[in-house]
Amino acid sequence: MRICVIGSGIAGLTTAFALCDHPDAELTVYEQDAHFGGRADVGPGGEHCPRFFMDDYRHLLRILGMIKGPDGRTVRDSLRRVRRFAHTETTGWVEISHLYRMLAKEIPLREKLRCLWAWRPSPLLAEKHFRGRGDNRYGSARNYSALSLARMAVNLFRAKTAFVLPGATDTCLVDPWVAHLRERGVTLTADRRVSRVEQAGRNVRVHTRAGAEQFDAIVITAFVPDMVALLDASRIDHAVSEADHTHCVAFTVDLDPREAVLREPDPVLYSRDGINILVQPEAGRCVVLCTLSPRTDEEYVMAKVRGHLDLRHPLRQVRTRPNQRPGEAILAGDYLRRDRILRRPAPNVHFAGSAIHNSYPIDSAEGAARTGLAAAARIRRDLGPRTGHEGGVRGV
Repeated sequence: MRICVIGSGIAGLTTAFALCDHPDAELTVYEQDAHFGGRADVGPGGEHCPRFFMDDYRHLLRILGMIKGPDGRTVRDSLRRVRRFAHTETTGWVEISHLYRMLAKEIPLREKLRCLWAWRPSPLLAEKHFRGRGDNRYGSARNYSALSLARMAVNLFRAKTAFVLPGATDTCLVDPWVAHLRERGVTLTADRRVSRVEQAGRNVRVHTRAGAEQFDAIVITAFVPDMVALLDASRIDHAVSEADHTHCVAFTVDLDPREAVLREPDPVLYSRDGINILVQPEAGRCVVLCTLSPRTDEEYVMAKVRGHLDLRHPLRQVRTRPNQRPGEAILAGDYLRRDRILRRPAPNVHFAGSAIHNSYPIDSAEGAARTGLAAAARIRRDLGPRTGHEGGVRGV
């Protein structure tokens, strides 16, 4: 059975992982960008965001426990538990026991209320003027429905511990995963955009600039805007709408090895003024994510970083990733049920990604992994008896 996975994000890599050891599956993964990883990629602008793995990422952590990293250990074994520090006006930096400062017992109630008051007028969330679809540069309350906010709230109380990679996401996560798949016969091709798909009897014909190929089944794991464009170009009747989204500017900063902040034995997350700074001592760098800061330009943010980390030496390199592409920085989403994506059933067309109904409660790598496993399970029913990795990722 020939299977095409469109997209190489966590959902696409998970789908291929769950199917690659089946003797009757011949897998091809197409990625439209020049590098693999989807929103977990590392491009010229650096990291998409500081990448966290929560303690309840049950399915994803199980998968990462079966993929060998560059040092011979599994990717899961290489994860580091991150320490978290929040800043208060009265006591300065305080180490907190919860990932979210509003739920940390170490932060006094008056400081939490002060934080909420400071958050309210943030222009990054207050801007509500839209010039066109997907043009909310800074995001707004329109991005969130009551249901998505409720899912978010439940997760905040459930997940308390976070883990991070010791270094770059491509080196520590995506590259080992791609190597694992290739060793098992999966064909992965970057810079190969799928322009359209079409039914060909009981099969699906996939069109790229290299021509058309015929597959027994396809799994579309693209960003929602890309998925909408592909379905429209393929003249497939669907019910997917492209929602407005939040943009979060991220910076990948190489630090001078003499900086005191790099002497910490473990990764540390510092949060202040709407700026989150993940310091990775092993990699000699920090990854900065701006979500609620008044400004996101490099001069302003780097001045804050220097002050928050008490840096004493010039920065080695700063890479900026504005995440302005539609769909790049969705923080919470309402998930689509598979039976509501296509208005007419197509048994050989499947979907995976963090915007599907059975996703994790907030938009995340775990949600992408869950939907990838669900898509693989549907395809396995057509392939026959269970085998390979499927036994290691049950429970979806």
